[in-house]
Amino acid sequence: MNAYIVKDISHYCHISVNRCTRMAKFIIPYYDLTFVLKGSMTYVADNREYTLKENDAILLPPGTARQRLEGTQRVQYVSFNFQIYEDRELSVPPFLKNVITQDIRKLVGVFSQSHLSPLYHSKQKLHNVLNYILFEIFDAASFQSNHPEVIKIEKFIDENISKQITLRTVSEYVHLSKEYVAYIFKKNVGKTVIEYINERKMLLAKNMIQSGEVSLGDVAKNLGYENYGYFSRIFKKHFNTSPGHFKKSSHS
Repeated sequence: MNAYIVKDISHYCHISVNRCTRMAKFIIPYYDLTFVLKGSMTYVADNREYTLKENDAILLPPGTARQRLEGTQRVQYVSFNFQIYEDRELSVPPFLKNVITQDIRKLVGVFSQSHLSPLYHSKQKLHNVLNYILFEIFDAASFQSNHPEVIKIEKFIDENISKQITLRTVSEYVHLSKEYVAYIFKKNVGKTVIEYINERKMLLAKNMIQSGEVSLGDVAKNLGYENYGYFSRIFKKHFNTSPGHFKKSSHS
């Protein structure tokens, strides 16, 4: 299977406006990914209304009847229109709440041009940026919850994923008891806080090892694991192979 999702990008913008202009209903022949960095905006997709607030996204497939309502407040947003490879699919709901991570914000901060350019390999760079964003969104969506306190916990973990995080540090951040944090998290997410933290860290560890840019010891340290043996055991539990074997198979 192709390692990339995006085949072609026909439109890109990263802009801040006093308010959104109205966009007439149109049957789109492409995927539309739009997310809000500040403020809010409202779309109508197949006659269903979605209001995007900070860190929310909407991902609409080809054939969607898309419309944007006139805005009432200042908004900063990013939008892509694109096609994907025939052997890939985007199986996520159209509305993705609180799905924009710090990594995504950093990416669009680096590539902040308002439109595509024929210069400086702009389109090629943007392909890689969008592929990364889509994988980040898939990962974030797979860990989502609608409980407000759980959303705070997930956001705290995501923003501090390179540090050593415990149930105690999480509970102190949300000003709730460890027992209550453990209860609401397990009830809403279906796994313990530590299981969730380790899953998030392992996804990052896998990407770091595949990149080949850092040693296995540094991968562990960069994710807050002071004990490499413990890191290795958690990695093997998730991927049924040791970090060393995974590294060899990734670069053979």
